[in-house]
Amino acid sequence: MPDTKELKTRQTQDMVNQFAQSHDALSWSKNRISEHRSFRLRKLLQYVKVHSPWYQKQLAHINLERFTEEQLPEIPVMNKKILMENWDEIVTDRRLSLALVEDHIHKMKNDGNTLYFLDEYHVLATSGSSGKRAIYIYNWEEWNTYYLFSIRYAPLQPIPVRANKNAGKLKLAMILISNTVYAMYSMVQTFQQDHVEQFFISITQPVDQIISELNKIQPDYLLGTPTTIARICHEPYVKRLSIDPLVVSLSGEPLFTPIRRLIEKTWPNAMVNNVYGCSEGLAGVNCGVKTREMHLNDDGCILEPVDVNGKRLEAGMTAHKLYLSNLYLYTLPLIRYEFFDQLTFLDKRCTCGVNHQLIAEPQGRPEYDFFYPGNVFVHHLAFVTPLLLEKNIHEYQVVQTANGAHIRVMTTGPINQQQISQAICASLKEAGLENPKITFSEVSEFEYLSSGKLRRFLRCS
Repeated sequence: MPDTKELKTRQTQDMVNQFAQSHDALSWSKNRISEHRSFRLRKLLQYVKVHSPWYQKQLAHINLERFTEEQLPEIPVMNKKILMENWDEIVTDRRLSLALVEDHIHKMKNDGNTLYFLDEYHVLATSGSSGKRAIYIYNWEEWNTYYLFSIRYAPLQPIPVRANKNAGKLKLAMILISNTVYAMYSMVQTFQQDHVEQFFISITQPVDQIISELNKIQPDYLLGTPTTIARICHEPYVKRLSIDPLVVSLSGEPLFTPIRRLIEKTWPNAMVNNVYGCSEGLAGVNCGVKTREMHLNDDGCILEPVDVNGKRLEAGMTAHKLYLSNLYLYTLPLIRYEFFDQLTFLDKRCTCGVNHQLIAEPQGRPEYDFFYPGNVFVHHLAFVTPLLLEKNIHEYQVVQTANGAHIRVMTTGPINQQQISQAICASLKEAGLENPKITFSEVSEFEYLSSGKLRRFLRCS
């Protein structure tokens, strides 16, 4: 039985062998992209109709022989609630069940570096911006494909080098939550780069400690969420910062223009790279150094931007929500899957020559971080991670209090409030909050906005 190190080495080599094919797709014409999508869509639907009991029922009335993208509205929309309630019937590998996957996630609570499930699968848990928990699973090939979508533009983005750089490894410092339940961390753990030395810095630490570690590492590459990187670029912290990264890579949240300007002012010589992604397999990447637009992986996903009533929108309009059909995810098929990222599709060709769908950089719906007296900053992931790892929490809302938070939860079974509270309090103490207190209340329903969204983080007024 191979150990994790052997599996990572094998998977990295497999991914490298597939890079050229993924990169070549960037030269495709619009017609070729369309033909590829039609072929992959029919192939996917034919597969799931045979291997997924749930989709057998959903597609029973549809002739798939000549099925086209324009016919997608014939297939009912799926959302997180439907996915989680029918997970065992949707998954196509009949060895898998939600209970087995939840057991694997339970291991992640105790060891954030738990990576492979059954030596071939990668498991992700997310609550997204809606607060509703969902579990996704990728097999070996699907995981490679997902990762390649985020890195295949690299040859189009020449990275500056240091004139005085010796032959040593490049240093990559990542400010994040070290748990493989998150796609970003799971991917950097899976795919090894011999020329890069990786350093992980906890996002929940006080800013002074983060800066101290960065100054010690002296990273060539810096990776984190926009709000985290912006935090260290603000006064008074920036005066203590003595690093000069070549690349600042941002993901996980919208990159608002003021934050981008602040980062560019702090490191005027650095290449700022903004990456958009979601656990459902969609990826958006800047194709150039100064661009404020992104290319989607529309050879791997079909997106239907719609309004509040589910009506398809024209290019140039900002979607209220999206229906995603992932064309490469066969294990847990997501076809016309509803999620609420607000993207603006652009009706033009990029100057880089790549024909894949352009979007404006996402600017909607940031996650909410908390500030406490004494300038104590707490990242929202300090709350999200312990809540996300509890299988019986269906939905939650975090209300900031003077010395911690009150968390409202909708549950599907018993939860260990003490364990969750201890985990959150540990992060709050680490951030500098003295004597934090976390309380809970169980609710049967939440008050939603007219958009159907829940205000998941409520700050003190």
